[in-house]
Parts: sequence; C-alpha cells; structure tokens
Amino acid sequence: MTIKILLFFLMIGSHASAQELNLLKIRKEYSLAVKDESICENNLNLLRAKAKETTDRGYLAVYEMVFAKHMGNPFRKLGQFNKGKNLLETLIKEEPSNVELRFIRWSVQTHAPSILNYSNDIKKDKSYIIDHLYTLQHRDVKEIIYKYIKGANSFSEDELKELMK
Repeated sequence: MTIKILLFFLMIGSHASAQELNLLKIRKEYSLAVKDESICENNLNLLRAKAKETTDRGYLAVYEMVFAKHMGNPFRKLGQFNKGKNLLETLIKEEPSNVELRFIRWSVQTHAPSILNYSNDIKKDKSYIIDHLYTLQHRDVKEIIYKYIKGANSFSEDELKELMK
C-alpha cells in the first residue's frame, strides 16, 4: 500500500514538472495576456517555475506587470506592477544590449497609464529596436515583435521598413 501511495505522488510530481517552458508560445500569447486573465496567469505560473535565462526572466517580468491589470485592489495592482518593473529594469542593467528586453520595456512603457510614471525610455528603446532588431537570430521572434510593433501604431512607415531589413 505504501508503495502505491509513493508511486501516486511521484506520478503527480512528474506530471506537474513535465510542462516545459515554451518561450515561443509565451511570446505569441503576450499580447493576448493583457485581455485574458487565464492566459496571463497560466504563463506567469509557468514562468515563475521555469524561467532561468535572461530573456525568460524578461517575459516573467512583463507577465508580472500584465497580471496587475487583472487585479482589483489598486494597492496590490501597484505592488504587482512594480515587482515586474523592478525585475525588468534589473535585467536591462545586466544586459542592456538584449533587444527583446528593450522591446518588452518599450511595449510596457508605451501602454502604461501615465499615473505609473513609467515612460522615460520609450524613445531610447524604440531607436534601439529599430537599429538592432535585425540581430535577433530567431526569425519567429523577429516576426512576433514586428507584428506587435506594427499593431501598436507607434512606428512610422519608414521606421517599419527599417525594421524589416
């Protein structure tokens, strides 16, 4: 009987840890997470458990900030947002040439309410993205970022053409 119980708990534990971090899926669902609390919460929990690399942790930071949008209490919202913001700023200080981190910060700052006073780097990050998006190795990642940027209507036609080089 004890062996059966032990096997049962081992199977549950292996099932819970079997879900791997699919960063491409998380990237694709980033814009959906703003409106869909379940997508946001599921990806946030996965990132909290599995994010190890800098870019993974960048998406953890942004999902922490986006999750604040789904909270009711304004004080908890602010604390949640700041938790993600502080992590993102730390990551960018550690790796300022990471294009995805700069994109994440740009996307948050572009859409953050002015009361949060989080918009100081929009122009700098936008310029950095324009100048360095081509350096990303993964074509799907470039396409996800480009699609997001194009939909944000914050880049001119000339800037969008520059991004496609």
